[in-house]
Amino acid sequence: MRIGVLLSGCGIGDGSQIEEVILTYLALDKYKVDYICIAPNKKQFHTVNHLDEQIEPKEERNVLIESARIGRGKIRALDHIHVEELDGLIIPGGIGLFKNLSNYVMDKEQFVLDEQVDTLIKCMHQSQKPIGAMCGGIVLLARCLGSTEGPLNLCTSHGAYKQLLEMNHIIVEELEADEILVDTYHKIVTTPAFLGTQDLYKMMGGVDKLVKALLTL
Repeated sequence: MRIGVLLSGCGIGDGSQIEEVILTYLALDKYKVDYICIAPNKKQFHTVNHLDEQIEPKEERNVLIESARIGRGKIRALDHIHVEELDGLIIPGGIGLFKNLSNYVMDKEQFVLDEQVDTLIKCMHQSQKPIGAMCGGIVLLARCLGSTEGPLNLCTSHGAYKQLLEMNHIIVEELEADEILVDTYHKIVTTPAFLGTQDLYKMMGGVDKLVKALLTL
């Protein structure tokens, strides 16, 4: 079995949420599951200085190259991945999802996904391969599949993005960070992760359960 881990850069402000990615790796290693990281080979929306949280207007970075920082040497460009190579997909969070994998930061509720990302998620779903998502990854999943495949059952915590999820035909369930929601019909598993807590140990429980459940779908 091989699971794809979809990355959007490195660092919460302009890429993937590093802690969620590492907890995903930890769970995959625990259950002895092979995985490959995936990211689009494209220019990053912008670069954030994570020390002062300010945008660096003169610095340009590449999403794939930045993602490789946390790719553990196992990363491929999204346009070089075929759905047939994957048995499942996991989407960790991070603001990069809204900047590099979609145009949410520009168009808000009317946002669209990057074409390659949209195709990957839809092809995985149409192939009946399980998909896991956490934090902002849940929003991406809702936008991609909710309007055409809905209603989907997805989770949130503390009401985060609830209105946006419901706008995309999602049945929303409030969870704690160490809980998961399994939509068996659509083969989707979600957990709040950082939407629910800043406590990594509690978050680890949810991510671990997500990976374990994904393997049974």
